[in-house]
Amino acid sequence: MAVTAQREIERKYELPEGSQDRVDWSVLQGYTVMDAAVEHRMEAVYYDTAEMTLDRHHVALRRRRGGADDGWHVKLREADGRYEAHIPLLEKSPERMPAAVRHLVEGLTGGQPLEPIATLATTRRVLTVAEDSGAPVAEIAIDDVAAVDERHGSRRVWSEWEVELTDGTVAGQQQERIFTALEQALFAAGGTPSASSAKIARAIGAEDSIAGDDEVPVPADPETAKTTGTKAGTKGGKKGRKKATGADVLVTVLGQLAEQLMLWDLKVRLDVPDAVHQMRVTSRSLRSMLKAAAPLFDGEAAAQLDGRLRELARSLSPARDAEVTAELLPQRVQALDGRLDPGAIQVLQRTAEEQAAAAAATVRRHLQDKAHLQLLADVQAFAADPPLAPQCEKLTSRKASTKMLRRALRKVQRVGDRGVEAEDSGAEADPAHRLEHLHQVRKDVKRVRYVNTVLKDSGFTPGKAVRHAAADAKQYQQVLGEIMDAGVVAGWLGRTAEAFKGTGQDRYAVGVLHGAELVAVRTGIEDGHEVVTELLARLRTDLS
Repeated sequence: MAVTAQREIERKYELPEGSQDRVDWSVLQGYTVMDAAVEHRMEAVYYDTAEMTLDRHHVALRRRRGGADDGWHVKLREADGRYEAHIPLLEKSPERMPAAVRHLVEGLTGGQPLEPIATLATTRRVLTVAEDSGAPVAEIAIDDVAAVDERHGSRRVWSEWEVELTDGTVAGQQQERIFTALEQALFAAGGTPSASSAKIARAIGAEDSIAGDDEVPVPADPETAKTTGTKAGTKGGKKGRKKATGADVLVTVLGQLAEQLMLWDLKVRLDVPDAVHQMRVTSRSLRSMLKAAAPLFDGEAAAQLDGRLRELARSLSPARDAEVTAELLPQRVQALDGRLDPGAIQVLQRTAEEQAAAAAATVRRHLQDKAHLQLLADVQAFAADPPLAPQCEKLTSRKASTKMLRRALRKVQRVGDRGVEAEDSGAEADPAHRLEHLHQVRKDVKRVRYVNTVLKDSGFTPGKAVRHAAADAKQYQQVLGEIMDAGVVAGWLGRTAEAFKGTGQDRYAVGVLHGAELVAVRTGIEDGHEVVTELLARLRTDLS
């Protein structure tokens, strides 16, 4: 079954009743609004779990009949627009929810039943906005809505105007030019920006429940928490507040990362750009925190979860490597200054992009496995009630954050020292082993970055010395990453050269690129020894 996803950019407005005929579109500069409106009558049934899980994660699921886009829609709302997937209605039973719909949201719902929560009947009049050249750039939808909250039987009626760009990839400056031009006419007729974020939020009387971004709220001062004895709504004062502890750090950080993992799971299913990469980053951030905080957990649960997250990251790695190859290939071609046949390069680029798309599709299939869904549920459960050691409550948030970041930095030092000593003694000369050592150092440097970033984003501040050390380590991540990227591209080019044997494809371009990449890898390995030695010296100074 075909599933199409797209990014939508829109804004909503409220206009006084009867103002449709009073809007003067002639004031627009550079754009024209077509005179004839196209009318649609639509019915949309929205679904959610009993706990409103989708709503809490800023996701809307509906079945729409009528209009230009019959079918099932899954919408994820974000600060800069929204992503919407369309799934066709089943021909023989259009009321039944297709499996493809359930698969898109099951990472969030955990398989909980989805039931109707609201039904919206909408009369929509659509105006097309075009550039002076005649090319359409936006649609203006004037909606009269009658909604029924299926949970409580309450009814609501309202009207709203919606401007949606026809191209979800248009640059930000062009977006603003279009919206500014249209708003000049709408505001002159008494229009104002709508306070409602989505129709479903208005239909169920929770207009703020589907927010404008997908970030988990962070307390204004997470290092200071209310004591359990302070009642909600009362002023804590000095006696009613206490310094946050190590337990507060872990509960906050793990909770946020667990939510992010679920949301990136959805975005991978929706095929949002960069979603595979960000899901892998989130899984690695979780692993980094579990390792950095290992002494602060009781039992083996944290280590076991770490192992399962490692398997998730591994399942995402081929798709990410394919993305990196497709992204870097044009740079590699450009560096050879036109010495390769353009036709051969087009074949190579198309091959890389097709393999990246196939690898991403494999990831999406993996996300439907029961084992993966169980992992998401177990991450949520662990974050909600982590097995914290008693010492967590005894540590301040600053000391706990410092302890975790220092532990990650010490790992960089241990791994780096082993490799440098092996090379200095002459015991390690094999290029593959030396490259693997650089790879391990880079992974540990990234782990430092993940821990530092997660703590910072959650509002917790480690000690000054470890912050400086983390900043110094981050400076070496890029050069180490370039070495590893060269290894990834070289490996792909080598495999592609083999695959081209006997196919009639031009193997010369592959060979030239492969040779250049192997040189980059060898140079990187030689330079890497000096890079790691310098990094270790900086860390010794910072942490002494």
